[in-house]
Amino acid sequence: MPHIELPAGLPGIRGPMAFSPETARPLNDLVNALLRSNAHRPESGLSEGERELIATYVSSLNDCFFCQTIHGAVASQHLGDDDWSLVQSVKCDPATASISPKLKALLTLAGSVQQGVRRLLLNKSRLPVPKELPIMIFMIPC
Repeated sequence: MPHIELPAGLPGIRGPMAFSPETARPLNDLVNALLRSNAHRPESGLSEGERELIATYVSSLNDCFFCQTIHGAVASQHLGDDDWSLVQSVKCDPATASISPKLKALLTLAGSVQQGVRRLLLNKSRLPVPKELPIMIFMIPC
């Protein structure tokens, strides 16, 4: 259920970015830091592929075809998943996917956070919802 009017023809995150251009650059900078830049630090415990796999999974829970496809493509490229079988198995059932126990635990946590956010939005009638909340929530999983 849309909470804001988005421009037509802009799938996935592109619509909210066009809706609020003043937030687009800092949000894109944050995404790049989380998914790319920080992956190259020596203390980082996740590769770019693993980070993108988490984003793919959460985007699939959100039923966002655009975001899960983009993140899935990047994850597949980084992880050498030429036939997308790993990405598909994570989206279907991360508990049985051929991934590390650490990544399984992180996917479980990410799924729990995603469900908590979804419940918050569904119960918004009890809470005041600022105009920016849908954009902020949309960025979390994507």
